[in-house]
Amino acid sequence: MKKAVVIVAFLVVAAQPLWSNDGSKVVANVTGESGGSEIINITAMQAWEMLQNESDGMQIPVDVRTFGEYLNERIATPHSYDFPRIYPLQLIEIPFFAALFNKIFDGKEVILYCRTSHRSYIAAKIIAPNFNGKLYNMIGGITAWKEAGLPTKHGFGFS
Repeated sequence: MKKAVVIVAFLVVAAQPLWSNDGSKVVANVTGESGGSEIINITAMQAWEMLQNESDGMQIPVDVRTFGEYLNERIATPHSYDFPRIYPLQLIEIPFFAALFNKIFDGKEVILYCRTSHRSYIAAKIIAPNFNGKLYNMIGGITAWKEAGLPTKHGFGFS
């Protein structure tokens, strides 16, 4: 079990892009010691439009489901460089990995999603109090994404 956690943590860190961004939008404030971040609920179509439009900054999709669910099927983004990262809720629930998430995605715009948005909202509630960036929760998760007719990928899906 320890090996699996270490491997997943390594994969999460290794898969991060080398750029940063900034943006705007405010909905509900969840404050913590450092001010916290807003949790902004968006639809699957809004997420797709945000991912397509780079003029408003760069949003990073983060899948909080298990690694198996991620490999089975995940959202496909319009650009090859903004693929969904995986950071399972099981890791976010551990304080060390929640702090690591905040360091990795510091100052960035993050779109959290899962199957139906239940786990992504739990993850957002854990992350938001100490997060320095924009935090979006995709309502309906990958289920709503597929219902909207948006593309998905299977397996490692590097194409």
